[in-house]
Amino acid sequence: MNNPLSDGNESIIDIFVLGRSETGTQQLTEQLEHQDYRVTLFTEVQELIDTLRSGKPNLIICDTISFGQEAYDCCRLIKSDEYLWMIPVMILTRASSLSDLLYVLDSNGDNFIAQPYDVSYLLSQIEVLLLTPVEQPSTDQIKTQFKIQHDNQIFVVTADRRKLLEFLLSAFEIAVKNSEDLF
Repeated sequence: MNNPLSDGNESIIDIFVLGRSETGTQQLTEQLEHQDYRVTLFTEVQELIDTLRSGKPNLIICDTISFGQEAYDCCRLIKSDEYLWMIPVMILTRASSLSDLLYVLDSNGDNFIAQPYDVSYLLSQIEVLLLTPVEQPSTDQIKTQFKIQHDNQIFVVTADRRKLLEFLLSAFEIAVKNSEDLF
């Protein structure tokens, strides 16, 4: 992973994508490869986890649209692992309801993007994740985790103010876009 290019002046940026949807995943992969990212597609969670034990990518994108709860569980597993937690994880979701957003927060993903997405927005969010180091939650943050009950399910959210603000802003952008699409 992260092998230098032949001239030695730049590094290849590896992105692992967990997805099953042929059209959606293929389109995402093409968009990322067009930006010169090296993309590795995983269609099985266990294969992704096994590969992470031998090398870490710069970013993981978990497609919850094609994987459902399994993708959220995969993100939660990565973020709770002492060897893997520092890998940024982006969740690809429909984000069409409060439950969707709560699943994202509960999984401890570093950010999310909702489908349908604007390619330039997706790429800008990827750049932000690649440039912002992932911080392990401090003891104070863990103490401030809170539980939310929604639709007979309990979601546990452990996030600092910055992360919560980023998620709220993303949710607001989705709401604005959805309302624009109605008119």
